[in-house]
Amino acid sequence: MKIAITGGGSAGHVVPALSVASQLTQSGNELVFFGRDGSIEHEYAAKADIRFCSVPSAGLKRYGSWSNLRMPFTVVRGIIAAWRAMSRERPDAVFSKGGYVTVPVGIAAWLCRVPVVIHESDHSLGLANRILARMATRVCLSEPARSKTPRWLARKTVVTGLPLRHDLGEGNPDRLRSQLGIKPDAEVLLIFCGSSGSARINDAVRSQLANLCRRYAVVHVCGKGNLEPSLDGTPGYWQYEYLHQEMTDALWLADLVIGRAGATTLAELEALGKRAVLIPLPASVSRGDQLVNAEAYARRHEGRCRVIQDDDALAGGATLIEACLHLGSAHASFSRPDPAVIHQAASRIASETLSAVQPRRRRAR
Repeated sequence: MKIAITGGGSAGHVVPALSVASQLTQSGNELVFFGRDGSIEHEYAAKADIRFCSVPSAGLKRYGSWSNLRMPFTVVRGIIAAWRAMSRERPDAVFSKGGYVTVPVGIAAWLCRVPVVIHESDHSLGLANRILARMATRVCLSEPARSKTPRWLARKTVVTGLPLRHDLGEGNPDRLRSQLGIKPDAEVLLIFCGSSGSARINDAVRSQLANLCRRYAVVHVCGKGNLEPSLDGTPGYWQYEYLHQEMTDALWLADLVIGRAGATTLAELEALGKRAVLIPLPASVSRGDQLVNAEAYARRHEGRCRVIQDDDALAGGATLIEACLHLGSAHASFSRPDPAVIHQAASRIASETLSAVQPRRRRAR
């Protein structure tokens, strides 16, 4: 069968989508990825050797922006482009992981009568998934809904868990330590704040870089366009826009992580038993899901997690340093993840996607 994959805007959408794609490939299915040209999903799909179809899309800015006025017209162009591509590719089903790019793809699939399976990582449906839930054949959740679900939604909902990156169980920390030349006894601090990075967090880290490098070997994934050339060659500091295949090694190698509180990030940290300083996206630029995620995660892992706010107090990095020092003496409990557990959610979602294919489409193939 041919399955279309869509999801994008951040690694938190793309990495789980590719985990499901990996399971679908292993069972002999043909894949095509729908996303924005030149985007993170385009880059990740190319590295995974998945054929790509470009679809224009735009998201709603949660702060005042003139781009919100253009957004509906871009979405309409995206629906037309996705409908043409869907008519040409004729997939048997679509798996949608979330992000605004999925809206035109999901609507085009519905217009073409292609079954759509969506997945939600967070405790409640994001905007894109709320739009597509009515059209979806199946709605997969990472965890049971925390509030009463409408009957029409409950009938198509299944709890599958959250798909982790497919290679999470194959990390080789010694490989990255050797590649970077990190001393065997050096503690490693890994900083990553989403695929687009965070200017405020990057500035806070760099303002305290001398203090951080005195204690840690610092691996800083700062996001596209956020490298600081003047810091190249700083002893004990390595900066990258992205880490792709090396990201699993970096997660295994890290003694302490500074990161956002997206559901995918937290699931990976939990699977590996990592100490973490979490800086959730503020409600002013999000729907507040990361604030809820971080609070719940900190309760579960008291002593191994500190939450600090992404606000003006972060400037200068004082709160960041204090949180790192607080966790410096916390017990490290790295755990080698069970491969069966890593692939469980992705395998379940892949099965749900294949099960959504209509019998007549199966016969036609």
